[in-house]
Amino acid sequence: MATPARVTDSLKRLCDLERGKGPLSAALTRFEKQHEINRLRSIIPAFILGHHDRKIQMGKASIVAVVNGICSACHLSLPSGHAARLQSSQDLEVCDNCGTFIFLEAGSIPSIFAAPAPARRKRMALAFR
Repeated sequence: MATPARVTDSLKRLCDLERGKGPLSAALTRFEKQHEINRLRSIIPAFILGHHDRKIQMGKASIVAVVNGICSACHLSLPSGHAARLQSSQDLEVCDNCGTFIFLEAGSIPSIFAAPAPARRKRMALAFR
């Protein structure tokens, strides 16, 4: 059985190949490309492939990166709980807003883990009597 990390990587590569994007798609011949697509499809579980195929038929990517807590497909911010789950989980996650598979971009920090803005100091009102 494939590990979640391997499924995620395979899905990313499959999406790039089927949409004709990325360096791998340009470097392969049509026969090699079809062979690689078949190999990747054999790694990915059927229920994930069904979701992938529906997204591809609509002309959309089936898996996108989350950068700084924002989904790259719908450009909406993920809820803080979902961003935290994405940080700690090994499973393939789905964006709550658009339904696209998401993964955390390497080196990206979800917005809930970013350093908080420094608190502004309140001015104290002096009362003269």
